[in-house]
Amino acid sequence: MIKYKKKKLFISFEGPEASGKSSQLKLLQKYLIKKNIPHLSTREPGGTENAEVLRKIILDKKKQISVIEEILLLMSSRINHINNVILPALNKGKIVITDRFADSTFVYQGFVNKFGMNKTILLHKQLLNNFLPTRTFLFILSPEEINKRLKNRKVSNKYDKFDINFHSKVLIGYKKLAKNNKRFVLLNANEEIMKIHNKIVKSLRL
Repeated sequence: MIKYKKKKLFISFEGPEASGKSSQLKLLQKYLIKKNIPHLSTREPGGTENAEVLRKIILDKKKQISVIEEILLLMSSRINHINNVILPALNKGKIVITDRFADSTFVYQGFVNKFGMNKTILLHKQLLNNFLPTRTFLFILSPEEINKRLKNRKVSNKYDKFDINFHSKVLIGYKKLAKNNKRFVLLNANEEIMKIHNKIVKSLRL
C-alpha cells in the first residue's frame, strides 16, 4: 500500500507531445537551485533502473503490446518509481517534479486508446492508492502546432505521431480530465517560454 507520511509538494508537468514540458521542467529546476530549495526531478515512464527498462518496452514502436498490457506495465513501473524515488524524496522534505505521471496514462491509454478513462482511473485507485500530484501544470497546444514542432525534432517514440486526429484526441482527453479539477493549472504552450515559467513560479508561490 502506498502512503504519504504527510502532505508534500509533488508537481507534475502534463500535455501533448512537443508542448514544452521538458523545457519548463528544466527552467523550474534552475529556479529551485538558485533559491536553494531542495528538490528532485524525474520522469515517467521511468525514474528508476527497473522503470527505465519498462519505458523502453512501452515506447518502442516495434513492440506489439495490447493497451491493457501497456497500462499494467505503466502502473508497475509507477509503483516502483513512487516507492523508490518519489516518496523517499518527499519524506525528506524535497519538492518532487515529474515530466508526466498518472494523468498521461488516463489520457493516452484510457481515453485515446479506448481502454476507458474511468476504468484506468479506478485501476489507479485500486493499485496505487490514488497517489497523485498536489499540482499539475497542463500545457495546451493546438494539433497543428504540435505537428509543426515535431517536424523540427527527431521523432523518438511511438507517440511522436504526425497525426492531427491523434493529437486532437489527446487534447480532448486532457481537458476532460482537468475540467473542474483544482489540481490542474492550464498553460498556453504557445506563449513565450519565460512568461510560462513565471506563471508556474507564481502559481507555486515559491
